[in-house]
Amino acid sequence: MFRVKNPVFAHMTQSVNQLDTFNSELGKSIEQLYEVFAKYPLNLSMDGSPLFEEKIAQWNRLVAANPLRELSVDDLRIYHFKTMTTWGEVNDFKHFLPRIFELLAELPIDFDEWVALNKLNYGKYTSWPIPEQVAVQRFLMAFWKKLLQEPSDITDAYFEGYFPAIVNVYPHFEQLLNAWLEASNKHSTQRLAEYVFRNEDEVLKGRLTGYEEMPHQGKLFLKWLRKPAVLQKLKQATSSESHPYLNLELIPILQQLEKPL
Repeated sequence: MFRVKNPVFAHMTQSVNQLDTFNSELGKSIEQLYEVFAKYPLNLSMDGSPLFEEKIAQWNRLVAANPLRELSVDDLRIYHFKTMTTWGEVNDFKHFLPRIFELLAELPIDFDEWVALNKLNYGKYTSWPIPEQVAVQRFLMAFWKKLLQEPSDITDAYFEGYFPAIVNVYPHFEQLLNAWLEASNKHSTQRLAEYVFRNEDEVLKGRLTGYEEMPHQGKLFLKWLRKPAVLQKLKQATSSESHPYLNLELIPILQQLEKPL
């Protein structure tokens, strides 16, 4: 017997399948990090700033107490913040990088996303061997796509911090924006609308800020927002518990974006 597909059910199935795909790609990207950076051994005697001379030995024992894949957020909470600046060298960071990023993808409370990701810039990762750069960028893109589409209140709450943190280290901003436009579920639309609404003044001035300003990316973001397809995406935003009048509050912003340059 021929049956007509329920369009709502079909859309829900498509969204679930997309999320499964993104989670699978994220998992594969994390495994690639472990493989590529496996050549960097644990250093049991990492040096540190003289300011922490009395604590370094204890800290070194803490991060060596368990196998890399079993280290917890608590084990790496101090290290992820101090690595390379006041504790250890670049190769030490490379040893811990896969686990730090694996934990970061779980949106932990005790990790600072900007600090954790900006360690890539501090360690000048764009000068690392090509396979290492490729693995890092694959993870960042997979993580970004999960942030766009994952149906999670925690992701909603943290998105505004993770967006600029990833932009700050990912070298191809246009690719991030393309992924956002291609994302088809309601979560990506809501996160775009809420980000633009909460950061209206900066966005309309062509600014994108985290802990540091990113003027080039800010101008590209504003230009991207003016595209008809992106404006249409913004118009599809609906009210939410945190923003009950979002669709109405966006109207003056949309009017600004639709003005000819």
